[in-house]
Amino acid sequence: MNWLTSYEILMLNRRELALLRAMYLHPTVTAAADSVHMSQPAASAVLRGLETRLGFALFSRNQRRLQLTSQARALIPEVLTALSAMDAVERLARDIRQGATARLNVGAVAVAATMLLPQALVPVRRAHPQVAVTVRAGTALEIMDMAADHRIDLGLVITGPATAGERIARERLARLSLHAVFHPDHPRVRSDTALSLAEAAALDLIVLSPALPAGLATQQAMAAAGLALRPVMEVSQSFAACAFAAEQLGVAIVETLGARYAQRQGLVARPLLALDDAELALVFPRDKPLEGAALGLRDALVEAVGRQRPA
Repeated sequence: MNWLTSYEILMLNRRELALLRAMYLHPTVTAAADSVHMSQPAASAVLRGLETRLGFALFSRNQRRLQLTSQARALIPEVLTALSAMDAVERLARDIRQGATARLNVGAVAVAATMLLPQALVPVRRAHPQVAVTVRAGTALEIMDMAADHRIDLGLVITGPATAGERIARERLARLSLHAVFHPDHPRVRSDTALSLAEAAALDLIVLSPALPAGLATQQAMAAAGLALRPVMEVSQSFAACAFAAEQLGVAIVETLGARYAQRQGLVARPLLALDDAELALVFPRDKPLEGAALGLRDALVEAVGRQRPA
């Protein structure tokens, strides 16, 4: 079967795309139709017409309910992308009508968006008040894809130093370290001695997923030291690891920005290990040099990074 390209998906009109998304989100045609302000008969007619045009079934009936077929589910990511692109065009048109003729699109992993972007955007907004700012969250790989496709002007990621692409320019902002995050009442907090990997391995650890650079570095460091890593919890964000440590569910192992966040929450962060294979970096389209507000944000981020090192 020849799957539709993004271009062919965009040839569907917005009404059809919105109905497909609604069918993905709601259990019945009636509920989906209501969510996009259509009658149930009208929605059913649109769906039948879509199936005819696309050349395959979009739905199967199961106990009087329609369910998306596997072919229809394969279309959903492209449908969501197309609707997002349409929304972006409408926002830009609205900004132009209202006099905001420039937009700064920024991508960031969650912890960087929280710990760095707010303070870095303050001087940018002062210097460029006419610029409308859009911030997109995602994983490092998602943000690098956004930069490669010109969906963002500047991205802030935590990733390995060798991770790059031909279409992406990259600038390292800081090397990262692993830190152990304790509840203030944890017995280990009273000790002034440095925490070793062997000591950390003996604790009830809350670690980051090995899909993340800091999580993978934790796993590799323990293995290289011949230590067994048996975490009590594995999570996908530094915020979550710190939240669990705050409830005394264990000791969190996070990267530098996560440790700074922990300190803001009244937790205790202790350095554990400097990393050679994880860093905080800026990414942006290689064929679109930073200028204007994007360049100003880059400079502000460099300054902000210097103020975010854990005490």
